[in-house]
Amino acid sequence: MISLFEIILLLFGAVFGSFVLGFGSSGSDATAPPQAMFEFESDGSGTVTITHTGGEMVPRSEIEVRSPGTVSEWPGEGITAGESITVSRLESGDTVQVLWESPASGAEVVLATYDVP
Repeated sequence: MISLFEIILLLFGAVFGSFVLGFGSSGSDATAPPQAMFEFESDGSGTVTITHTGGEMVPRSEIEVRSPGTVSEWPGEGITAGESITVSRLESGDTVQVLWESPASGAEVVLATYDVP
């Protein structure tokens, strides 16, 4: 037999889960992150090439590459499959992240992460 406490706990979990997964209304017009894939390739001398390998086009204004190195610029206004940039002056152990920022809410989502070998 299910107790009242268990019913309340299940209800709370369902409501909380719907907001975490984005199904509930949060009062803002949040947009979902793009479904885009990025691959990283290190040349072994401190330079990493990041390539958009598939999925949706991502507006350049919504993408940030965060790293301790020097990041080149994406070509054009929209990043599409096949386009690449480089990050130089990296050292072993550095982390490079491709982040998407929601134009509606400013929330950031990490799309891809790479640890320099």
